[in-house]
Amino acid sequence: MSYTLAKWALWLVAAAAIGCVAGWMLRGLKTPKRATEGPAPRKEDADQMASTARNELEQVERERARLRIELDECRATAAALRSAAASAAAAGAGDVSAVRSAPPTEDASERARLAAMVGDREATIGDLRARLWNQEAKIGELESLLAAHIAASAPPEPDLVAGEAALGEKVRFNDLTVIEGIGPKIADLLHANGHIRTWWELHHTDVAILRRLIDEAGSSAQLHDPSSWPQQAGLLARGQWHEFTALVDRLRGGTRGQ
Repeated sequence: MSYTLAKWALWLVAAAAIGCVAGWMLRGLKTPKRATEGPAPRKEDADQMASTARNELEQVERERARLRIELDECRATAAALRSAAASAAAAGAGDVSAVRSAPPTEDASERARLAAMVGDREATIGDLRARLWNQEAKIGELESLLAAHIAASAPPEPDLVAGEAALGEKVRFNDLTVIEGIGPKIADLLHANGHIRTWWELHHTDVAILRRLIDEAGSSAQLHDPSSWPQQAGLLARGQWHEFTALVDRLRGGTRGQ
C-alpha cells in the first residue's frame, strides 16, 4: 500500500513539474508577440502623413506643368528645325545641279562660288540635323519624366465592381472606350500616336494635344470632340462612377459638362 501511494506521489510531482515547464514555455512564446505589438497610430500622425502626401502631390503637379511647357517649346523648336533642314536640303540640291550643269566655258570664279555655296549648304544641313537630333533626344527625356510624374500622382485602382454596378456594364481598368466619344479606333489612335494608355494619362492630356492627334488621323476622326475626355477620364481614374454617369448623361443630352 505504501508503495502504491509513493508511486502516485511521484506521478503527481512529475505532472506538476511538466505543467510548470509548459506554462513557462507558453509565456515565453507569447512575450515576443506583445513586445512586437505597438500602439495604434494616432489620428494626428495619420493626418500629418496625409498632409505630407498632399504637399508632395502638389509639387509633382507643379513640376509636371513646368515639364509640359518645356516639352511644348522643344516640340516647336524641333518642328522649326525640320522645316529649316528641308529648305536647306532643297536649296543645296539646286546648287549641286547648277554646279554639275555649268558649261565648261563658264568663268572659274563663278564655279568656285557655286561650289562654296554647296559646301556651306551641306555644313548647314549637318548642323541642323545634329541640333534636331539633340532636340528629339531631349523630347524623349521630357516625355519620360512627364510620364513618371503623372504615374506618381495617379490614384489607386478604383473599385471596378462598384463601377459595373453604376454603369450597368463590365468595366475594365484603364479601358479608354468607356469614355463617351472614344471607340476602339480612337483608343488605338491614342495608344499608338499619343502614348496615352491609362485614364490618368488621358486626364492629364491637354485638349489641344488631343485635337492635334485627331486632326493628324484624317477626316474620319475629325468628327470626334475630345473636349470632355480628360474630365471623364479623371472621374473614372478616381472611381467617381456616379459623377461620371451624370456627366455622360449631360453630354448625351447636348450639355457640355463643366
